[in-house]
Amino acid sequence: MVIRNLTAVWILSQTASYDFDDTLAGGLVSIECITGFLLLSAVIYGCQTLPPLKSPFGLLMLNQNVTQLLACIDSGAFFFFGVLLNSKIVMKNSHVFGFVSVMLLPVILGSFFLMSVNRLCASTMIFAYKRIFTKHKIITFIVSIWCFSLVFCASIFGARDCKFEFYTYGWFFAQYTEKCNDLVVTYNFGVQVTLTSLIMVSDVVTLFVLVCLRVSVYNKQSAAVRRREMSFAGQVLIQGIVFVAHGFWYDMGYAILPGNDDRWKYFFTTSFSSNLLHVFDP
Repeated sequence: MVIRNLTAVWILSQTASYDFDDTLAGGLVSIECITGFLLLSAVIYGCQTLPPLKSPFGLLMLNQNVTQLLACIDSGAFFFFGVLLNSKIVMKNSHVFGFVSVMLLPVILGSFFLMSVNRLCASTMIFAYKRIFTKHKIITFIVSIWCFSLVFCASIFGARDCKFEFYTYGWFFAQYTEKCNDLVVTYNFGVQVTLTSLIMVSDVVTLFVLVCLRVSVYNKQSAAVRRREMSFAGQVLIQGIVFVAHGFWYDMGYAILPGNDDRWKYFFTTSFSSNLLHVFDP
């Protein structure tokens, strides 16, 4: 696991001058975000028009993709105007883009968690499913996640002046102020680690139920039900692989990448890989 020396990165960022590498890094993330924007927009359109997606799961999918679209726009706008075009105004206010990114993260993870619980309930509580996931309850869940994220992040990164800023050395966002370390650790554990762990547990249980516990009745089900079961299993498996792969790459990718240029190692294990999820998640 790599421990990024943010103090050294901050010092190096203060003395860095704009060059072709900045243009390349900004261009790469801009391409990712444009691609993600198009794919996410297509999914959002499908959620509103395709009959199979006009369901509780479709509503959860709509919220998750809208949230990711906002994150994609936030990151894409910063890297395009700030990094690629070297806009001084955008770079000076990087903490604004950073705050939006941090605020959207719990919403994205919370949306993934709701979708995981939705799949679990659809597989284990078939008769109670419609009572649990009504349209009114889903909207309540979604609004609660948005409100919690806004209040929680505003109290940490707003009221306490713990800015989530951009570092030109490595082209990634982080917060290095010592007075905010405990708060950031609390944030990482309370939001990222907890929600990601709950998602993984829910997905593993769902996959176990679909593959093991229901195999005895699988052949007795209709073709439509079997296709739905396989679709659920596929969604669970793919989501689990993506979460595990991204977590592993973020922590261990630095040691795997060849070369001695720390800037690109930081970049490909942080900003590049995080924004790549906008392409794969839809």
